[in-house]
Amino acid sequence: MKKKIVLWIMTVLTACALAGCGKATDLLPADDQAAVTPVTSVAPSSAGNTDPVTPVTPLYYFDESLISDEYLVGMDYFTGDFLEYAPTVIVKVRYDGRIEVGFDHTLLNGEEYTDIRYFDLTEEQYANIEKEIDLRTLFLLDPEEADPETTMDGGYSSLIIYDKNGDVYKVCGGFCPHNKDFNRMSRVISENLPEEFFKFCDEYKLAWQREEDFEPYANHSDEFKTKYGVFLDYDGDLSELDKYNYIVIDAQYHSRDEIVDFNSGYQKYVYSYINIGSLEDFRDYYDEYADLTLGDYENWEGEEWIDVSDERWQNFILNELAPELLEKGINGFFVDNCDVYYNYPTEDILNGLAVIMRGLKGMGCDVIINGGDAFLDAYCDSMGSWTDVITGINQESVFSYIDWDTGALTYASDEDKEYFLDYIERYGDKGAYIFLLEYVDDIPENRPLHGSIKNYCEEHNYLYYISDSIDLD
Repeated sequence: MKKKIVLWIMTVLTACALAGCGKATDLLPADDQAAVTPVTSVAPSSAGNTDPVTPVTPLYYFDESLISDEYLVGMDYFTGDFLEYAPTVIVKVRYDGRIEVGFDHTLLNGEEYTDIRYFDLTEEQYANIEKEIDLRTLFLLDPEEADPETTMDGGYSSLIIYDKNGDVYKVCGGFCPHNKDFNRMSRVISENLPEEFFKFCDEYKLAWQREEDFEPYANHSDEFKTKYGVFLDYDGDLSELDKYNYIVIDAQYHSRDEIVDFNSGYQKYVYSYINIGSLEDFRDYYDEYADLTLGDYENWEGEEWIDVSDERWQNFILNELAPELLEKGINGFFVDNCDVYYNYPTEDILNGLAVIMRGLKGMGCDVIINGGDAFLDAYCDSMGSWTDVITGINQESVFSYIDWDTGALTYASDEDKEYFLDYIERYGDKGAYIFLLEYVDDIPENRPLHGSIKNYCEEHNYLYYISDSIDLD
């Protein structure tokens, strides 16, 4: 019955719309700033209806200075086949390379809400869309052209231009035949949407048709429980971290009793942070080794790179600091700042790191290198096997990115992600333990990022920890 009603409504609307779609009667001047007849834009809703929307800016002419710098373009995406009873959703293509999708929904209690969901576009997908979208052309084109050879029939379809406030500037299209320019722009968006978006739409459509309550984040819970946690600034009792199997702490600031009590449990492991590549000014040994520093550590105030080739530093790490940490009952080391070799890529620095890392590995415990890709690759290329120096790799920010200018914790670039995935998978395939440490702001638009990390690590049997703070407290 529903389908028959929908069919009748669509037939009437289509007929009315076609009758109202005339060809262009006024030619625009070359500068495209001629006055045109003001229009009332109609923006589609996710329920498949159309609701009048009064744009903030009167639509007399295309003024590029008023156009959104957040959204490239929007479109109504119909989730069903021809005459199928199904909703549409609003897809906004963002300039940051993602799509922002609004799903309108009615809860079981009758409350209406719009769920906003974000999906990543690849660089290629975004580039394909950006290349074809011409907002000036879209604004000025007549949905129906006089020449039938350049006119393509279509059902209800709209492309949306947004203003600086993110409000509708103009909706183009509707129940009319659409010309080739409109169809080209509409098609390039549809053909470059991510697979995850289509899967999500199918779930949404099914729930919508059945009039079921829809939980959009059923597969992306707010709680990402994990067996691995990194707590370098944690000053509480370790018993409060009992839900974790593997924890990384700074054992200098915890007692032996705490550590032994924790790792005496079933499948419990404690790794201690040990900084071999830089010197922090809050350490009690800072003054003794400050003369060995090489330069400031960017973005980390009070920390400097250190000359790992110096025997004084090597002896301190291997004969004092590391044994003291082992005495506290830890299971291994979480070794930081082997990236000193990336910043100072000399043979002396490489050899110095090799001495320290082989020495730590020779203590008979786990050695997890934090990052250190430049060092590890160089060592394996010319000095020996990865098993000489590590048992595993912890890699920070594979899927995520720290914007040091704004403090935002957000999405990594495709290039960085691909590089680090190659790095960890090369050694993971050889048998190294792999851990991911990701920094992600706890906001709704980052929920897909949480899901991507979780799914990837479960697929590869890697452990991971997601923190909303770089302080790791």
